[in-house]
Amino acid sequence: MKKYFCCALALFAVLGQTFFSFGWPVENLDLEKMVPSFARNRKNKFNVSFTFPNAQKAVAADNGKIIAVITEHQNDGDWFDSPLGNAVIISHNDDLISVYANLGGQSALNLQEKFQVSDGQELGDIANSAWNENPQSGSMEFQIADTKAKTYINPLILMPRSIKPPRIYLDGVTIENQFGRAYNLATLRSIPAGPYTLYKKRQANISPHKTKVYVNGTELEKISKEVLKWQDGKIYIVGNKNYTSEQFYPSDETELLGHILLPHGVNTITITASDILENSVTANYMISGY
Repeated sequence: MKKYFCCALALFAVLGQTFFSFGWPVENLDLEKMVPSFARNRKNKFNVSFTFPNAQKAVAADNGKIIAVITEHQNDGDWFDSPLGNAVIISHNDDLISVYANLGGQSALNLQEKFQVSDGQELGDIANSAWNENPQSGSMEFQIADTKAKTYINPLILMPRSIKPPRIYLDGVTIENQFGRAYNLATLRSIPAGPYTLYKKRQANISPHKTKVYVNGTELEKISKEVLKWQDGKIYIVGNKNYTSEQFYPSDETELLGHILLPHGVNTITITASDILENSVTANYMISGY
């Protein structure tokens, strides 16, 4: 282990401290080509993987035990919601497992003869055995899951923060009533009091790591992409309730910010969005409820 390894969920609750438990799972990492794909929409499902395009070799992100080797001719099982191709699953401390998908066929066969692996140990070549966003080059699909909590963990929160995420924008924010009618929040001045849903325009190259929605200073919704919850055969993102991919991404252009109850009178709706490094952007809207 590189640093003291505590329970993953406890990591999320500790403020002002940073714990890095895993190393990068590929050799010769090109930070410019990393794809922050966790919790993004992939074929109408949440993507539980982090993608490393144009990678050549997979390496163990930490010490562990190989508990399964999957070939492209096997079913991936209940937990794994996207085709893995040739893959290896490694168990670690604190009920965590890591998954390395899209490996070459011979690499997968070689791993069937191994049990223990050490941090940084080569696992094999990366190929095109799994579903691939870029079929012209190999892409490593990497996953971390907490088997006890039944959550997929965003790998970035357990890795060195050496990336520089693109800037987040709060553009195209809309407010939708319970009958499905949407209004542009930037130009809206008054609206009937009652329940509403807020959405933002999706960016092509980044999605907020966390969003919060306030009305008159009271936090009404907080959504985090630190974990995705697996329950009853479905994967959810967690806010005030569990949201499916269809609820969180209702169209190719929008993503959910949260639900509010707008009271009568003059109100201030505040929205904040932040990236993995806690760089944030805030937008305020004055709306009268009648």
